[in-house]
Amino acid sequence: MSECPGRLLVVDDESAIRNALSDYFRECGWEVDSAAEKEEAEALLICTEYAIVIADLRLTGIFGVEGLDIIQLSRHLRSETRVVLLTGNGSPEIEAEARRRGADVFLQKPLPFEELEEIVTGLTRREA
Repeated sequence: MSECPGRLLVVDDESAIRNALSDYFRECGWEVDSAAEKEEAEALLICTEYAIVIADLRLTGIFGVEGLDIIQLSRHLRSETRVVLLTGNGSPEIEAEARRRGADVFLQKPLPFEELEEIVTGLTRREA
């Protein structure tokens, strides 16, 4: 197996998506942590350095946009962390706000995991 590409955090309130993404990236060689809610993600971000954070925009029903807060905290704690925001309900306004807060990539669900992995790999190469 090749060298570990780094540590990654997956944040999604849907357990099936969170677990599938976590398993997929582990198989790709990443060290993966996951969180189901904003508070859990914040605790992990405070005590662990991540190369990549993949976060869902909405974590608590249709009105939550906690993913934006996760972007901001990730960038505040470690500016080198690359952030990918996923959403099934995006808009140009939300994308603009996500980018203002520091998201590197804003993606619409559903998205093939292979495509997401290519994007993540590209982000880590830009960092190196």
